[in-house]
Amino acid sequence: MAKKASKKAAKSSSRRIVHAKAGRKAAPKKSPSRAKASVGPKPISSGRGATPAEIGRELVAMFNAKTPEREIWNKFFSPGLVSIEGNGMAWSGLKAAEAKGAEWMALHTVHGASAEGPYVGATGFAVKFRMDVEIKATGQRITMEEIGVYTVKNGKVIQEEFMYSMG
Repeated sequence: MAKKASKKAAKSSSRRIVHAKAGRKAAPKKSPSRAKASVGPKPISSGRGATPAEIGRELVAMFNAKTPEREIWNKFFSPGLVSIEGNGMAWSGLKAAEAKGAEWMALHTVHGASAEGPYVGATGFAVKFRMDVEIKATGQRITMEEIGVYTVKNGKVIQEEFMYSMG
């Protein structure tokens, strides 16, 4: 009989534990937005292939050696390139960027040009360009300076943006 009583007591005790657990509320799960944000840096990269420094150095050297733009584009630029001008207009695709360049060249004569840099970051680089340009329609000759900012992904330039001095 003692065995029966102890079995009954154990069964009753386990029921109480189950009922007690069932009555407890589960702890709320932390939502992703409430998770602690890391305050330390995390590494970033431009991906595989040539680095921004490698592309930037070679692009500047080729530009200063007067290498045709097409050779530079074919070597370093993605077919899906986005080219942004300082006036807020963007051209999508390498062919569109080439057409933009051809249109600009039809309106201007370049008497000299040089590139300085590159100024390298983790995912891209910048180049300072200086050009001695004649506007064909007026014959006016100007020295033009601009900064080209290039974003690199997996060894190719995927975006270029040209910024001008407003002074």
